[in-house]
Amino acid sequence: MSQAIIEARDLSLGFSRRKVLDGMNAAFQKGEWAVIAGRNGAGKSTLLRLLAGVLLPDAGDVVRSPEASTAKIGFISDRLSLFEDWTIERAVGFHCRVFAIREFDDGLVRRLGIGTKSRIRSLSAGERAILHLSLVLAQKPALLLVDEVLHMLDPYIRDLFVDALIEAIAVRETAVLTVNHAFSEIERLPDRVLVMDDGRFVIDETPEALRGLMKKVVSREALPNGVPCFFKKTEGEYKEYYVYPFHEKLRGEQALDFQDVALPEIVKAFIGGGYEQKRMA
Repeated sequence: MSQAIIEARDLSLGFSRRKVLDGMNAAFQKGEWAVIAGRNGAGKSTLLRLLAGVLLPDAGDVVRSPEASTAKIGFISDRLSLFEDWTIERAVGFHCRVFAIREFDDGLVRRLGIGTKSRIRSLSAGERAILHLSLVLAQKPALLLVDEVLHMLDPYIRDLFVDALIEAIAVRETAVLTVNHAFSEIERLPDRVLVMDDGRFVIDETPEALRGLMKKVVSREALPNGVPCFFKKTEGEYKEYYVYPFHEKLRGEQALDFQDVALPEIVKAFIGGGYEQKRMA
């Protein structure tokens, strides 16, 4: 495997008495698209802020390759904190001066029909996201961190946003890390899916591997002993059991209909299982 563009080594961070990250380890490669999911408060946004250098860990290290200097890391948050009273023209000029950018591609902004004299406060959430993405892409980033943005975009703007990420991966081998729960629009794009719980990654697999490792059983009866069930929905006449880890010999051992599960449903099952384990603790 190629050298990691960025690596988290034994990262730990707490706020007050609450441990948010606890010995986190992960490495991300050039040209890789990784999606990070997990229940609320699992530490996803905190991890991205640590990778971006916005926060410093209590313990452990963030190791960046020479390509991933601060100027080559783009960070886009759902908070989209831009200067409200500035015009687009002023924001672009400021960004270009700070990062020594000679050429700014305003193609994405122009496709939305936004004038450069428009003030940022007048933009919709989707228009702000496209402006913010255009600004960070002008840095020609080696690493793009996108924190829960896709869910708030309308279908047209979402396609613009995702297509721009795909192009960055294809042209510059940018590593893209997105935190989001809405997988239906991008189900076939990630190279890796990582699920966080209690400050660590509990799942780190390719989508193909995840689809093989989890199956669903829908039945009126309880699941037989010996079938590993990570999460279940038992309300109503028919119960849903999410079998993980699944292995093919279960088909010969059990007279059950093991159904394939789409990636969005797999992620929801892992998150639901995390809540269930927390409740039972």
